[in-house]
Amino acid sequence: MRARVHAFNPDLKFVFHDAFHGDAGTWNDLFDDDDHKNVVMDTHFYQAWWGRDFPDDKQKQLDKYCTGYEDSMAGQDDIKYDIWVGEWSLATDVCALWLGGFNDNNTPYRYDCEWVDCPKTYLPDSVGTDFDRTADMLGPYGSNTLSTVQKGKCPKDSLYFSDSEVSTLGGCALAAFEKHDQGHFLWTFRNELEPRWNYITSYDNGWINKNSTTEFPAPFIQ
Repeated sequence: MRARVHAFNPDLKFVFHDAFHGDAGTWNDLFDDDDHKNVVMDTHFYQAWWGRDFPDDKQKQLDKYCTGYEDSMAGQDDIKYDIWVGEWSLATDVCALWLGGFNDNNTPYRYDCEWVDCPKTYLPDSVGTDFDRTADMLGPYGSNTLSTVQKGKCPKDSLYFSDSEVSTLGGCALAAFEKHDQGHFLWTFRNELEPRWNYITSYDNGWINKNSTTEFPAPFIQ
């Protein structure tokens, strides 16, 4: 595949995913030492699935998240390819609507989710139709009913962490990415419901805006 891509244009980046095994021993022999120009390894990094075993102490949790970013990214320093964090978000729990598939969420929440009015269609009435916002719960369901529309309400990330604490997590993430990686892409650029999965609102809120007045904690900013 790489040969076919570079036969078309040798300057294109050939990006492959680490299959959630981001270690040098797994990948460094994929291409020869003198033959990995324009090769990038993509890794995905979501804190939303962390913290199940963290203590019920916010400061200790923040410390563990920040240490986790640094340790995980530093663990890839021995990989000989450039590293891109191709997906990440600032969500701290798995509340996002349909995160595990349509009307599905494959992981239990740790903290209560925030429930808000589901977005309305942006399509004109002649094309788009709304759903029944009075229904107790809409199906069909996946492996469970955690991520469903209930009486017109949709789940968002939990309110357990405040905006300032999310800014701390964003600062730790950026510090680790910029120290150890060559690129990072927050999922996604725009989300109509979830600000912590939304680059625009995350930036505007100062969570990932280094020009904001938020003071990111040492020693995670180098």
